[in-house]
Amino acid sequence: MTKRNKQILGSLIALVIVLGGALALVHDVHAQAKALAQGTPPPPDPYAIKGDTISLSADTAKTAGIETQEVKAADIPSTLTLSGHTDLDQEKVTHVHAQFPGKVVHVGPQLGDKVLGPEAKGGPTILCSIESTDLAQAKAGYLQAQVQLKLDEDNLGRTRELLKKQILAEKYLLDAQSAVTKSRAILDASRQQLLVFGLSDKDIEGIGQQIGKQRMTYNLTSPRTGMIVEKGVVGGELADPTLNLFTVADTSDLWVWGDVYERDRPRVKEGQSMKVILTSDPEHPRDCKVEWISPVIDVSTRSIKIRGRLDNHDGRLLAQMYATVVVTVSSGKDSLIVPAAAVVRKGPDAYVFVESGSSKGGLTFRRARVKVESIDAGPGLEATPPAESNRLADGAPGALAPVQMLRVTGGLSSGQQVVKSGSLGLFDEMESREHNQQQQLQSQPTAG
Repeated sequence: MTKRNKQILGSLIALVIVLGGALALVHDVHAQAKALAQGTPPPPDPYAIKGDTISLSADTAKTAGIETQEVKAADIPSTLTLSGHTDLDQEKVTHVHAQFPGKVVHVGPQLGDKVLGPEAKGGPTILCSIESTDLAQAKAGYLQAQVQLKLDEDNLGRTRELLKKQILAEKYLLDAQSAVTKSRAILDASRQQLLVFGLSDKDIEGIGQQIGKQRMTYNLTSPRTGMIVEKGVVGGELADPTLNLFTVADTSDLWVWGDVYERDRPRVKEGQSMKVILTSDPEHPRDCKVEWISPVIDVSTRSIKIRGRLDNHDGRLLAQMYATVVVTVSSGKDSLIVPAAAVVRKGPDAYVFVESGSSKGGLTFRRARVKVESIDAGPGLEATPPAESNRLADGAPGALAPVQMLRVTGGLSSGQQVVKSGSLGLFDEMESREHNQQQQLQSQPTAG
């Protein structure tokens, strides 16, 4: 069979199908007209709609999957779910620099090692040793200042003796006293410079017994008890005061940051509870409080930073771990909760169907406009709360809800029965009827 013959055959088959459908439609219309002519009544309408009420038989409700649920008041907290991460407590982080340039001759602890601060019983941990010509010059200057002060003090003593014997005039005594005062000031300045290097009083007293490289070497010690979280030096390198050699952090607790969008900023306040769910350990959420709210917006994320503090004495937390942060923004006392499936939205409006009457033969529901809000909201969330905050309104305290729930803030009262399953079908039926009625009214001829 040629290609053209195949095309002709396909066209004929399509024509037959269309003609068959038309004949079936004519047959149905003819059958309906015949039934009307014979006086056969049409099948009963399964729905009776009047205004905002809709009635249906028990069999129709069963077929449509209509199920109801009583609205009960319960204490359901409102939460805000945020993306977040952990970080070092910057108030407990110290960057260690060399006081003066020099060559690193020894490095003690390594990255991740624990170190002790000045308050430790055995003294602070030595981080590294540096040979510095500046230190050697400072010690030499201190020793020279000591010698000069001793000479000036001896000269002052001799001048006083000669003055008593009236060999020298009083002017020489004043000059000798001035020289002692100046030398004493130079010695004090030299001592302060050595203290800046990190030497103790005991170290300064022993400078006279040091020889060779002993006078060039000084130790950098840990300024606090904690952990080496950054290390930027190895033995043999030149240490410059502008470079960070070590970062020592107290990791017994860490900060946790959360990102709040502008629309949610009024809901967040200091002191609110935070539940931190780590991506690496979702089975063990941790609790803390909102300690601080940033007064500025992060220009990169267009969000506002909030901060809490997590206990980390067990050492399981690390900085920069991803987390989900759930903030409890209100207690939600006596909240009215309905399943999300019970709510039908049309534009900005939300509706539920409230049972307004029932009998053995059927049920009647009233379409009610309500105000609803999500139990939980956060970045990208409008009415889809996570399991952590989505709780049963009529279940045991703390029980997780198997379905998504919404909070009703207006239009419903406790004790009313609402349709929890099948409300969309009822709404569509009412909308369809209203649309058909409008079309009928528009098609009627106008008088005149």
